Amino acid sequence: MSRTRIVQGNYLKVTGGDHNMSSEGKIVSNASNEIRENGTGSGVTYGNFERKGSTVNEDFEISFSLKKDSGFSTVVPFGILDFEGNYENANFVFNYSLMLSNIDSLEFKVLNEDGSTLYAITNLPEIVVTARRLPLLAEDIIKHKPAYEPLEPVKVWDWKSVFDPYNTAPSDYTKVGSYVIFWDGFDNNGMYDSSKFNNKKLKAVITASKNGKQKTKEVEFTTRYDKVDWVDVKIDKNNKRIDTTLRVNLQDGGAEGLECSSRLEGARHETRWVEHCPWDKIPKEALAFYNKPPIKTRQRTYQELLDITLQGINQFWSRNSKNIGKGVNIVSDFYEVYINANVDEQGLLAPKIVYQSNCEEGRSRNFEASRILFFHEGYLYKESWKKSNPVSIFYKNRGWIYRSENTNDERNVLLNLPSLIDDYKMVSAHEIGHEILLTYGGHIYSKTHKGTSHWSMIIQDPDEDATYVPQTGEIDLMKYYHNYYDIPRTIISEFDLLKVVWLTKINVS
Repeated sequence: MSRTRIVQGNYLKVTGGDHNMSSEGKIVSNASNEIRENGTGSGVTYGNFERKGSTVNEDFEISFSLKKDSGFSTVVPFGILDFEGNYENANFVFNYSLMLSNIDSLEFKVLNEDGSTLYAITNLPEIVVTARRLPLLAEDIIKHKPAYEPLEPVKVWDWKSVFDPYNTAPSDYTKVGSYVIFWDGFDNNGMYDSSKFNNKKLKAVITASKNGKQKTKEVEFTTRYDKVDWVDVKIDKNNKRIDTTLRVNLQDGGAEGLECSSRLEGARHETRWVEHCPWDKIPKEALAFYNKPPIKTRQRTYQELLDITLQGINQFWSRNSKNIGKGVNIVSDFYEVYINANVDEQGLLAPKIVYQSNCEEGRSRNFEASRILFFHEGYLYKESWKKSNPVSIFYKNRGWIYRSENTNDERNVLLNLPSLIDDYKMVSAHEIGHEILLTYGGHIYSKTHKGTSHWSMIIQDPDEDATYVPQTGEIDLMKYYHNYYDIPRTIISEFDLLKVVWLTKINVS
């Protein structure tokens, strides 16, 4: 509403107490002679705007809407940046306006699709992370995109420093004006559960109250995972802990090296069926050296191997106080991250697990054309013996070694051979990791082991950009090195683990 007052003569206004004048825009005074402003107290000051609103009108109006245009149509916990360092929206964003009159209180809440309360707050300024009087446009936000440094990648965007750099967020949402309300998806207990936003219909509600009179506005919106549906995160802001559920489509690939076959042999009229078994190829030198009989029946069930595989994923993809990773840095906080992997036919594409013995040691792999994870046990053959020292036991046994959970059985022939179970766990986590890296980082990032194996993505050996294992500190689970791993120091990098959290990105519509 606008008002124009024209007085033909003199105009005199006298106020017995304080006289307050407030404007959302400019205050312009014009005089053909002079303008005088006198004050006997604190004098005359300018530039300190305070919204006075209205306490005269008993009625009020409110408007409320979900902001879901470019830049606000998706939500990522904490605003963790994407693989290329691009900004991400960390909040569900709502436009709210109060008109005609101030009010006594304003309640904001978000309801689950069953009507239960997911989040509720009355004193908004105490809880809302950041707010500003007028809504920002997406292009305004893009100007504040954080710089990306590949060697030290920015992990999250500190939204508060962008929207409210001088800490000037409004102190009272009950005054007449237009505001933006940000909700970061955490409930009143400081918990964020991404699964509550996957294929859900939610409702945001504001209720304004004045002198016993209430008015309510609500907005319904749909949320779903934007990237993948095989990972969930639960974030405990109070205890600085992130629990991640990873669903993986592991499968039983059977066994190799345990089946015998029969075929006809001999002269034309003297043929007979002869049985051939894989362990017949083991040279007598190897059998004598190890003094162990060949494995002729499977020693571990698929379920046992499955359990070890999941343990490996959980161990090497977690960063917490139980391993060298300790945790991840998010803005100014440090969070422990725990991975809980389980089997799901609809989960992340994963290899078949194959039990191997009495044959050439297979190389585990995980790419579109072939997904196999080998568990080796008993006698195994390595082609590399032909290039080894002729006086070595490895050469004399013609490339046959014996793998066992009991290291004494292995006779320490290959000095750099890691523990059977620990090695398998690490390999499992590495191979599963290829599909995860592919999802957020692309083919080159995944198939070249983050730039440490051959650029062709076919030759899977360390290239000139690979380094030796660092003497101290972490060893990157997904990189190649010129020498073998120190398993206790091997862990998923902080960067890669944060991108797993990023994969729970929510689409808002």
